[in-house]
Amino acid sequence: MLTPLIHELELRFPDAEIELVTTGPTAHAIFACFDRVTVIHTFPARSFRNPLGVLRLLASLKRRTYDLAIDPVPRAKGGRYLLGQVRARRRVGFIWGVPSRDAMLTDAVAVTALPTQFARVPVHLLRSSIESGIDKGLRRDTEFVHQALDLRLTDSEQRDGDRRLAATLGFFQVPPQPCLGIFAHATGEKKFPLNWWRTVIATLRSQTSALHIIEFLPRGSRARLGEEVPAVYTPGLRLLGATLAATSLVVSADCGVMHLADAAGARVLGLFKTTEPSRYGPSRAKSESLRASNGCANRVAARILEMLGMF
Repeated sequence: MLTPLIHELELRFPDAEIELVTTGPTAHAIFACFDRVTVIHTFPARSFRNPLGVLRLLASLKRRTYDLAIDPVPRAKGGRYLLGQVRARRRVGFIWGVPSRDAMLTDAVAVTALPTQFARVPVHLLRSSIESGIDKGLRRDTEFVHQALDLRLTDSEQRDGDRRLAATLGFFQVPPQPCLGIFAHATGEKKFPLNWWRTVIATLRSQTSALHIIEFLPRGSRARLGEEVPAVYTPGLRLLGATLAATSLVVSADCGVMHLADAAGARVLGLFKTTEPSRYGPSRAKSESLRASNGCANRVAARILEMLGMF
């Protein structure tokens, strides 16, 4: 979700070195092809189990000096705490209305008129700060329109994704088309029942025999869609993204894999039960968000066929 912000920083400050503070190891893979991202500081995934590691990282951050530090998400306690720990000429963040939290900001942006799409909110923060004084001599916002999530997969990585998808489906080098990728997992209320997914597939099979279907699996999970649907688990995040992008369409509930597919350049149909599609839906022009429920499997199958041009 931060890739649009990093892209914007690169455009506005092309000589800058960008450091990220994250939790868990995934940022190293996500930003592997962002040349201006020079350092990624990583907190342990379960920080409470490694207090010494947390203290060492905080001490390291306090020793560094920055021209600009950004707390990119409204009312994120961790981000605002870290913003107060670093030495920076400019500290940018959203106004909380809490004096102790807002006093550290040199450039405070109101939480009003925010973009609906979640990934555009940090870009809005940066642009609003620039307009208010970080650097009024820079080019105007109209020149910065790239706001899609982006992994920046290389040509070689894309070819690897093609080969992995083809091999899983029993083909050589080039995956067959049309090919539908399904990620049938999600957390909590976002998840669709197993029988729901099987109804979707049965409806698709009844309408066409030309569609290849593959299930993408999370770590440690079994295939949910039955033996007739090939399944693949891909441990490398960038290879997983490339394999998702090699399909004709990826269908997934609102989850990390949906966003990864979007960032990899896949065409995505995002299914939303509890979260807001306009806020968390896929960012690319040919992708779509669809409100769905446990009773609309046939409608989802029909939309899949329409998007694939098979209906």
